[in-house]
Amino acid sequence: MAGQSASQRTHRYDAFLSYSHAADSTKADHLRRGLQNFARSSWRQLRALRIFLDNASLAANPGLWPEIERHLADSGAFILLACPRSADSDWVRKEINWWRAGPGARRMLIVVTGGELKWDHGTGDFDWEHTTCLPRTMAGMFSDEPRWVDLRWMSEQDPGSLRDSRFQQCVADLAAPLHDRPKEDLIGADVTRQRRTKRLVRGALAVITALAVTAGLGWVNAVQQRDEAQRQARLATSRQLAATALNLKDGNLRLASLLAIEAYRMQQSPEAIATLNRLSTDSPHLVSMTSSAKDISALAFSTDDKAVAVGDEGGAVAVWRADGRGLRARTSLPGRITAVGFSEDGKRLAAGDSKGNVGVYDLTRKTLRRLAPQPNGVSSLGFGMAGQLAVVDEAGTVALYEESGKRVRSKRRGHSGKVTVFQNVDSHLLVRDGVGGGALYTVPELRTVLESNQLSVPAGQYVQAVSNGGHCFGYLKFGQLISTGLPKRKGHESLAGTCPDFPALPNEEARLLALSDNGRMAVGTASGITVADAQTKGETGQLRKLTGVGRPSLLKFSDTGSRLVSAHGRTVALWDFGQFSRTAHAHGLPLSDDQNMVYSPPLAAGPDGQVAWSNLMQGDPFGTGTKLHVWSPKGRGTLAGGDTLTYDALAFSPDGRTLHAGLDGAVQSWQIQDTRLVKRHTVAFSGQRIGYGRAPVMIAPRADGSLVITTDDGAVHVAGPSAQQTRIMVPRGTGDPQKGLLSALSDGGRTAAVENTKGAVDLYDVDSGRKLQSVRLDGEQVNALALAAGGNSLFLEGSKGTLARWDLDERRFRWQSAEPNGARVTASADGRTVITLSDGGALSRWDADTGDRLGGPDIPIPLHTLSGIGGIGEHTGFVVDSTGTLWTATEGGDVLSWDFSVNSWIKGLCRIADRNLTAAEWRRYVGTTPPPRPTCG
Repeated sequence: MAGQSASQRTHRYDAFLSYSHAADSTKADHLRRGLQNFARSSWRQLRALRIFLDNASLAANPGLWPEIERHLADSGAFILLACPRSADSDWVRKEINWWRAGPGARRMLIVVTGGELKWDHGTGDFDWEHTTCLPRTMAGMFSDEPRWVDLRWMSEQDPGSLRDSRFQQCVADLAAPLHDRPKEDLIGADVTRQRRTKRLVRGALAVITALAVTAGLGWVNAVQQRDEAQRQARLATSRQLAATALNLKDGNLRLASLLAIEAYRMQQSPEAIATLNRLSTDSPHLVSMTSSAKDISALAFSTDDKAVAVGDEGGAVAVWRADGRGLRARTSLPGRITAVGFSEDGKRLAAGDSKGNVGVYDLTRKTLRRLAPQPNGVSSLGFGMAGQLAVVDEAGTVALYEESGKRVRSKRRGHSGKVTVFQNVDSHLLVRDGVGGGALYTVPELRTVLESNQLSVPAGQYVQAVSNGGHCFGYLKFGQLISTGLPKRKGHESLAGTCPDFPALPNEEARLLALSDNGRMAVGTASGITVADAQTKGETGQLRKLTGVGRPSLLKFSDTGSRLVSAHGRTVALWDFGQFSRTAHAHGLPLSDDQNMVYSPPLAAGPDGQVAWSNLMQGDPFGTGTKLHVWSPKGRGTLAGGDTLTYDALAFSPDGRTLHAGLDGAVQSWQIQDTRLVKRHTVAFSGQRIGYGRAPVMIAPRADGSLVITTDDGAVHVAGPSAQQTRIMVPRGTGDPQKGLLSALSDGGRTAAVENTKGAVDLYDVDSGRKLQSVRLDGEQVNALALAAGGNSLFLEGSKGTLARWDLDERRFRWQSAEPNGARVTASADGRTVITLSDGGALSRWDADTGDRLGGPDIPIPLHTLSGIGGIGEHTGFVVDSTGTLWTATEGGDVLSWDFSVNSWIKGLCRIADRNLTAAEWRRYVGTTPPPRPTCG
């Protein structure tokens, strides 16, 4: 790290020194100075390494720990001065835990200054019976014995000279990994530097004279260095904010989103872009978040899942759209809101408070009607289909109100109800309590049909819940859900029904439980929310982690179980289990899976948002054989055509009026009309019969109506607008029908890239057929390729996972990734958007300039597939349109569009945050005065 230039340095500090002030203050300062002076490249270099030491580097600041966090995030390595006192230090343990949760053991170095350290090779961990210098919280942190240096011989009172040979050896052991150079090289460099310094001292007078002459030039250089220092400071702050956002995302996605946005605005670095993408794709079921002025105390969905009511401790009730994008109504009661519920038609909302007040709000007229109050605080309420309202208070008094608001009946039952719901077409009222019992009354008489005081909950630690419909009661203990139901009564079968079986939960501390009536469970834990689907015969129920909100205080399912609302303090989070991603958009285009082999539907994107694919649609709405489809967002719906079962390549004409579809031996041209596709022309490949030829790999239409086509034998064909047969501009590379060759065309078809039989890629000028150059990935077979940027950039994916960018103008690799990828690749025509798709379905966007992986979401796995082999990525076609939007088509799945632009990510994260950074948050995390512009304006 120290060997890097200022522009290459990725952290402000090369290492962070953690130590006990009581035991090792002198040793820590001595070690810092030793590392800074050791192996400096020249006498002009102020220090070889930048080491953070709190006494030397930390300014006076009342918020000490946030300042420490900032410097931890801005350090490339962690050096622990280990001794019994540091092992007992709360500050040292806190710094270790922060580092373990972030960079981890990979960049941690240990210096033993006291006590004992012993490694147990049998257990792969420290021998904690004999190790006394490390805190037990480091158990399991290292998989292999870590590098450590013994400094126990040094005296705290008199540490000796910085040039002491033993101390120099210790410093070299630590400096080697920080410089990323061998220890012997560093020692040699240090000796050389000392000799050079002596020579420089002898020539000091000559140097001073030369410096006087170049003083003017030095001023210019100083200005340049100032500008570079400012850029580096912005970059360091950006990276620090991005790292903090990633640390916060699981427990506080709102704050993490705001910090990620500011990281990008501070410096548009690959790290900031990757963080924005990571936060946009995490928690795919999260729809949005909203806020309340007080802590949330009650939640309820409307029966159609389109609205959610939120009551708070201050008596306020708000009605939001279920997507969180609009506030529909607001009202209030005098006390803390304890229960809310919608009428069956969704036009009225009832609310009860801790003082027994009951109100019904008309969502159409925006008026609140107060009803006769209950004797005690309201515990639950519910509407019937006919509009009547039932309310139960904390003492168990059941009250029945007509739709007009008149209270017609009241009955005291002795214990409160957790769920109140009408049954059997409003002829009965079910009241379930929180211990497993329940009561059934006739309506409107409130005559008792069933009164159960059943106690189902066990002693000790447990959490319990009742489903919205009252059928399912269950409690969770030791990770197992136990469910019970009320006894059957003749004529009242709706009482029968218990919770299904659920999978055992991971070893987490459960704090809260919610159940749906159709087999879904949500558990609030100390770290977030775990959702479990019911087990079916022979299959284990699915477990999902909902992150970003921390420990929930309330959980509530919708009646259908497809949505969940959670509360954490004053924050409400809305979840949709039908939403598989916050960056993907479904357009109602489901594809069938009619293949018994791996097949990725051919896909093409045209102007004005058009997209075309070749695959049958689910339900076969267009008839047998209609495998060619075009969809437009302008309201024409889906157009169908095609006269064959298999098309291999698709492309739109530049004006978007024609779709070219390739099949064995030929390319068909289909005119796009208002209601259908009409075939106008077919051009056959030269020397081949239709149905017996080679398959097209790529088609590039030109503005003059001509076509450029590559086939899987490595040939490049050209056909005029009305030609019946193609002309071969690049001859085929193989005659083996079992051996296909990869190829790609630039936008407009001026340049072709074709794999040859020797594993290299040849680049041709199509109009002349002249070979321009050849490219080879050393030691790798090419698995995928794409041409972009007007044919000036070639992206190659190798058999060992290397993704590389070849510059045709400079005839060199601009970059080669070191990350295993194993994917296909596509790129926008301008080369600015580069996306890969792995066999496992992982989409990744790459920085086209640097080769940094910026991350991405996963393709959703279809519920049913016939082929049964290969990863989901092998069943998916994908293409980038002219706006940078990615389109995917998965057999058995859907045609989807994906947001891969930074602006769309920022817009989505602002919707999640639903606020701006406060001045206190800005000062804490950025460390400067807040700017006048808001993060999400």
